[in-house]
Amino acid sequence: MIKITINGADYSFKEKMTIIDACESVGIYIPKLCYDKRLKPIGRCKLCIVKVNDKIVTACETKIEDGMDIITNDEELRSFRKINFDLLVDNIYVERVNDISELSKLFKYFGYKSISSRCFSENRIVSNPFFSFDNNLCVQCGRCVSACKELQCRFVWNFAYKGKNQKLTIGADESFEEALCEFCGTCVDFCPTGAIKNNILLDEYNKKSVETVCSYCGVGCKINLSVDGENVLVTPKQTDDKYNSLCVKGRYGHSYIFSEDRLKSPLVRKYLLDDGKKDLKSEFIEVDWDTALDIVSKKLVEIKRTFGGDSIGFFSSAKCTNEENYLLQKLARQIIGTNNVDHCARLCHSSTVVGLIQSVGSGAMTNTMDDIVENASTVFIIGSNVTEQHPVFGVKIRRAVMNRKINLIVADPRYIDIVDFSDIYLPIKPGSDVALMNALCKIIIENGWEDKDYINERCENYEEFKKYILSINLDECVKVTGIDYEILYKVAKKVALEKPTALIWAMGITQHNHGVDNVFALSNLQLLTGNIGVSGGGLNPLRGQNNVQGACDMGCLPDVFNGYQRVMDEEIVKKFENFWKMDGDFKLSRVVGKTVTEMVDSLNDKSIRALYIMGENPVMTEPDVNRVVESLKNADFLVVQDIFPTETSKFADVILPASSFAEKEGTFTNTERKINLIKPVIKPLYNSKPDLFILSELANRLIKMLSLKPMGVYAKWDYESAKDVLDEINATTPIYGYAKYERLLNGEDLYWPVYKETGNETSILHQKKFSRGKGKLHIVLNKPPKERPNEEFPFVLNTGRELYHWHGGELTRRVKELLKVCSEPIVMLNTNDAKSFGIKDGELIKVISRRGKIIGRAFVTERLKSGEIFGNFHFPDGNVNKLTIKALDSVAKIPEYKVCAVKIERVG
Repeated sequence: MIKITINGADYSFKEKMTIIDACESVGIYIPKLCYDKRLKPIGRCKLCIVKVNDKIVTACETKIEDGMDIITNDEELRSFRKINFDLLVDNIYVERVNDISELSKLFKYFGYKSISSRCFSENRIVSNPFFSFDNNLCVQCGRCVSACKELQCRFVWNFAYKGKNQKLTIGADESFEEALCEFCGTCVDFCPTGAIKNNILLDEYNKKSVETVCSYCGVGCKINLSVDGENVLVTPKQTDDKYNSLCVKGRYGHSYIFSEDRLKSPLVRKYLLDDGKKDLKSEFIEVDWDTALDIVSKKLVEIKRTFGGDSIGFFSSAKCTNEENYLLQKLARQIIGTNNVDHCARLCHSSTVVGLIQSVGSGAMTNTMDDIVENASTVFIIGSNVTEQHPVFGVKIRRAVMNRKINLIVADPRYIDIVDFSDIYLPIKPGSDVALMNALCKIIIENGWEDKDYINERCENYEEFKKYILSINLDECVKVTGIDYEILYKVAKKVALEKPTALIWAMGITQHNHGVDNVFALSNLQLLTGNIGVSGGGLNPLRGQNNVQGACDMGCLPDVFNGYQRVMDEEIVKKFENFWKMDGDFKLSRVVGKTVTEMVDSLNDKSIRALYIMGENPVMTEPDVNRVVESLKNADFLVVQDIFPTETSKFADVILPASSFAEKEGTFTNTERKINLIKPVIKPLYNSKPDLFILSELANRLIKMLSLKPMGVYAKWDYESAKDVLDEINATTPIYGYAKYERLLNGEDLYWPVYKETGNETSILHQKKFSRGKGKLHIVLNKPPKERPNEEFPFVLNTGRELYHWHGGELTRRVKELLKVCSEPIVMLNTNDAKSFGIKDGELIKVISRRGKIIGRAFVTERLKSGEIFGNFHFPDGNVNKLTIKALDSVAKIPEYKVCAVKIERVG
């Protein structure tokens, strides 16, 4: 115990802390402006001065020591503090100080009723679309500088000049964009004066707030969501001693909730109201919910009775809750009688699920994000643009590099942002991931760096694997990958010997016609080095959407029920027949259903007659979009259930308006298997309904029309809330068995599998044994992409997303602030290639493949190699999926988005 005296009273503390923290912990106030316990002490404002054994020191920079005699407030200290405070505020325009800011409270503390100040100047205000900096209010406390540097690992804010001329600047006295600001808003949270503040402020009188979870990527950030009926304000959920960051979309990208583009009422093609023939030129008519749902149920029953249940397909959604996804797959299987249910995981991580289940037994991220950044010695990122696709996790990795000095290895065809923080960068050729992993494994085995005890105890098929690996030609691997042997050697040594090593990947690995092999190869490396089942290590696929993990968990896949229970397993099928029993002779299908890509194609041969699409937009996200459009035109009946009219809804017969995440309750499961509760802040807007309500109403109509009688344990569709559905999920899904609503409501952090009523010991998977028993090493050959460049199409196209937009852009294109910084499709190309074609940076260019063409704005850069092009799919007119090829992995059926051949032309 550390024993000290404060203002004559004796205190004891268990740990060494700063004087200011010690005083605040016992309720003794010390004025401060530059200090925040989540940052390193700055010591600029000099308001927190105290006396220690009669010597004046800053309380924020001085740690307590045994025997200290501290005085926090006497006449001399008050005088010095007032002088220091006067110097701080001498250069600001006081009349603009917000009444609730920390600075305003200090005015009251020092007894000011009024104070003279210099004149306000508009020239001292700098804005961006999200927040503004008013130098009229800046006291140069330095908190924004420290927060940007320490927490975001950016250096946007700086001090320039000295003495009386010193000022706070953006970058090298430039614009926010030039200073490479990511617009995360961290500086807004830390500014104590209001000098840096959000551009949109809420009407406090009409404000409503709730703690919920961000609706964007799979990181699953907890947020405080506030609305006033017109505007949205988001702040990160905070703890006393730890700052939780947000990205630009998470903080500033939720105004789509109030967008005028929202679907407001059910829409039905006029031909359906007139009992006419299908006609996509027939106008949409606004109808009530009963009319719309009656039409949908009537048409689905008609198609089921005429062509069978397998003639109908269902797309679930990674944007919707676990409860809603569970109900959609239940409706498909229990009522329609088909396993034709799938979702966007097919297009992003289906190869991860298939590959990891076969190698370790579970298709999910093995370690938590915090475990990785706090305990890994080496982090190996391959095929994941983490700072743009999972920005908050990317920030945590940057912090780990700066604060803990971890090794960071990055492999990617593009020089992405996180490479700036790496020790080793591998600019691999697109599609050469297996060759890279095989080469690393060979170097490890040749040097005896493999974890022999781990392999003997926990792995199988090692001898066969070793024999194959030692037979590969390293010179060929160097040629295929484009990476020199010396660099491969350094990577292998770090991964194997500087453990634990966490391996992180995303769609750069999975979206190939050999995506499953890629995942096998990653798993091989981690098994070989004993990096699975340990803190700070693991196999860590990053999920792209807010609930893509949960949608998989809920059985929205054609071959599994919820909890990855196989639809071909007779014992499992009988269990669900008992749960969901409809009438005495009720039988579930034992036939594996069709994937999303197969369902779209099957519209052409009429083996699929109808599609029910909830929250997905295949016209933006499927490969070879022109093919998709022609297929959708062939549907006998198409239902789209969404919050906005989409490119897909143009081909719908019925459009059902759903509610946003801010208007409903339920759960999301993030990329690390953490189950998070979402709560509504407002009631459903307009005449929209939560997806849970829509599905329940539709199911009950179908049950009635089909004359079915619910007889099983969980056969009825009488849900009153998301909790009722989660109760059913708990009962039918072993890995969610004790993920009870009450536990989530109490704030417990639950990572599936949740097998116990209390506690949660599965934040790290496979610690004692693998889900499949032993980890299996697979022999994998490097296979070429389906389509390679040639004389006519000389470039390789790579695709992905970028920081300011998300997925198909349905949400972010409705946020005007995001559009101000990124309003059109961008095509990245190498400087030398641009010069060869006479293309200048910022010019429009045309990109053409065998399947289509797009026009985008040229971004000329050295960040990718000559012969490579990169584009995104956020904008309909420049959607690169008009160019991509529908070449599928033979096992996971995932399309090869990452490699296809294209050519470029100047526009005009």
